[in-house]
Amino acid sequence: MITVTITGNLTDDPRSFSTRDGQSGCELRVAVDLPPRGGTGEGPTRYFKVVTFGVMAEHAASSVRKGDRVTVQGYDLTSEAWVSDGGEARSKVAIRAMEIAVSLRWDTLTTGRAVRSAAWAAAKAADPQVQAENAVLAGVTTD
Repeated sequence: MITVTITGNLTDDPRSFSTRDGQSGCELRVAVDLPPRGGTGEGPTRYFKVVTFGVMAEHAASSVRKGDRVTVQGYDLTSEAWVSDGGEARSKVAIRAMEIAVSLRWDTLTTGRAVRSAAWAAAKAADPQVQAENAVLAGVTTD
C-alpha cells in the first residue's frame, strides 16, 4: 500500500455526495505549495483531489471550508484524465483519505470531544444501576 501525506489549503468548500449504495462521501480540493527549484522565488503549486467516506466524510463536510489549511494522510493514489470542453487534455491526482487534520499554524480549533465526554459522564452518573453500585462501593472500606 502507498501512503502519502500532504499539507495545503482548501481551494473550495467540501463537496458532499452519496455513493450508489447510499454511503456518504466528501470531496476536497487541496492546493500544495512546493518549495522553489533553485532555492529562490516561488515554487509550483500542485492540486490534489481528496476523497473520504462515511463518518469522516460527514465530519469533513461540516468542519472545514475554503482557505482552511489541512493535513491529509491517505492512500490509493489514482490519476484521473479527461478532455475539457475546449479539447484540452486535463488530469489530476486523487487521494483516498485515512486522516484529515486541520492545521493550527494560523488558526485555532475547538473540538466537541470534551463536551461529548462530559455529557456521557453525566448520563452515566444518572443511571440508577451506576448510582446503586456507587452506593454499595461507598460503604466498602479496605484496610
